Amino acid sequence: MCSRSNFNYWQSKSILVVDDSLDILFLVEAVLQGAGYSVRCAENGYIALDQVKESPPDVMVVDLMMPGLSGYDVIHRIRQNSDLPFIPILMMTACSFFEVRQESKGEANGVIYKPIDIDELLNQVSFMLQLQQKKTEHQLSSTFREKSA
Repeated sequence: MCSRSNFNYWQSKSILVVDDSLDILFLVEAVLQGAGYSVRCAENGYIALDQVKESPPDVMVVDLMMPGLSGYDVIHRIRQNSDLPFIPILMMTACSFFEVRQESKGEANGVIYKPIDIDELLNQVSFMLQLQQKKTEHQLSSTFREKSA
């Protein structure tokens, strides 16, 4: 059972959902908001990158196949930008596992397949938040050790 303070910690986290399908955006937004998360949406990769630069989210859920700037391109640009903090990224796709592994080159932290299973989405987002927390704790620990040396 979660303690109340831990529950509030997870619920205060922001999630950016990126998909060119408004139906998918509305569905994922409703599910995540219903779970208490703060959710922002972007209809394409360019809008997503602008939002990330303006205010990096705690987690991103990114569709891979979008016109213009694909989800792969969005993820790659975020990973290449050293000015951004670590952002766990969950890919959404209807592609096969093999296609995703080959194209993503390990830059994403997880995959959820369409049609979306609501419980799986919530579990994956929770896992992404835990990943972010561990990464942050590791960075703080490393910084503390450097200053103590």
